[in-house]
Amino acid sequence: MNLHVIKLPKNTGTPGLPRNVGIQFARGKYIAFLDSDDLFTKTALEELSTLAEEYQADVVHLYSNYILWSGKALATDDPAFTDMNELINPKNFTLQSNRKEKSVAPNLESENLIERVHHWLMLPPEWSTCLSFCRRDFLIANQILFSDMETCEDAPFSFKMLCLAKNYLIAPNVIYIIRPRLNSAWRYKGVLPSEKSFHKDMVSFKGGFREFARIMDGIKFFGEHPDYRYAVLNWFANTRFEMFMSYYANNSPVVLTSFVEREFSFDDKAFAAHLFDTANIYRLQIMRLQQELAKFQKQ
Repeated sequence: MNLHVIKLPKNTGTPGLPRNVGIQFARGKYIAFLDSDDLFTKTALEELSTLAEEYQADVVHLYSNYILWSGKALATDDPAFTDMNELINPKNFTLQSNRKEKSVAPNLESENLIERVHHWLMLPPEWSTCLSFCRRDFLIANQILFSDMETCEDAPFSFKMLCLAKNYLIAPNVIYIIRPRLNSAWRYKGVLPSEKSFHKDMVSFKGGFREFARIMDGIKFFGEHPDYRYAVLNWFANTRFEMFMSYYANNSPVVLTSFVEREFSFDDKAFAAHLFDTANIYRLQIMRLQQELAKFQKQ
């Protein structure tokens, strides 16, 4: 087994850019992603490569994983955090799944992009690239790389793979182990959200929105189906709102308004237009409901 360690000259502040370097330098047939906190099961890569070969899959995507200690985060100096016997002991695993239905067999996604996108929109968020196993030449040929967002860089990357893969395999294998760590960038945000943290989240929000729009600009299907384009952008916007607005709920509306006022510039016109369109759609729905209610009251 050959192992090559690549050291970048400085901390990029995002996991996406180092992964792009890894994709470019890799020479194997397949690419797998592993967060620094987490682990694979012993047979993970063997299972995934076997599935990829059997189905000639560009992407093998999983919808379940294990999480250690029922999700309780530990400090890195906790003995359990580095005790390999405990880390691979199934008694410490809790199963997490993004789907209610439980499949016992791998299943190829339809080649019909309408069905694929519809499936994506109907499911809970499951865009983590750590649950994807990809052919390297597929990524290179389609120029599928991570954006430089600090967070949520997985979402547009995974979406582009879904849209461009010829064979996209959904598999029930559980091979990924999440090791929750205190003070991780994703799981820990402190006591009271600051303007700095709000800015960081909004940069990723707006950057992700632009990245999704850019991806769809390059795919003929979305030019022919603007309703699906809107649905994807709306899905991303709603998902991001749900993910971080609860975190900012402890701030007063006055404080949040002052945060928001500093966030928008001319470059955000597409994002602002989408928010306006969405607000207008909700306004029209409310007007229609009011008209129906008025008719009902006259009866």
